Amino acid sequence: MAIFREVRTEVYCDICGEYVIGWKSPGIGVSKDWAAYFARQEGCTTGKKVICKSCRISRRIEKCSLQKKCGEAGRDGDGTCLGFGSGFDRQLDDEPIEQCKRCIACTSFDREEEKHRLSLGGRKSR
Repeated sequence: MAIFREVRTEVYCDICGEYVIGWKSPGIGVSKDWAAYFARQEGCTTGKKVICKSCRISRRIEKCSLQKKCGEAGRDGDGTCLGFGSGFDRQLDDEPIEQCKRCIACTSFDREEEKHRLSLGGRKSR
């Protein structure tokens, strides 16, 4: 009789229960720290709770101080915020202000730059 061991590591969102990332491997598997690292690369937050990218975006939009002060900003088809323009006439200016550009919920947020910043290579370049 042969004995076969298979290790499965799966990451789920604690808010909505969505499957984020997972591995199935013979032998050792992936540690919790590496699973958290790769989940952060997918846009999740890790800590006491794992929160997926879509839940992060919806929570950020709910808590946005600009939207509470200035009213509802427009939304893109995927649910991300279009941000507030910098001109006096917000209808004519499509370019969002810097505060909106740095927000994870905005469409102009550079996700590839954030992914590089959180990677091991991005941490070494500081």
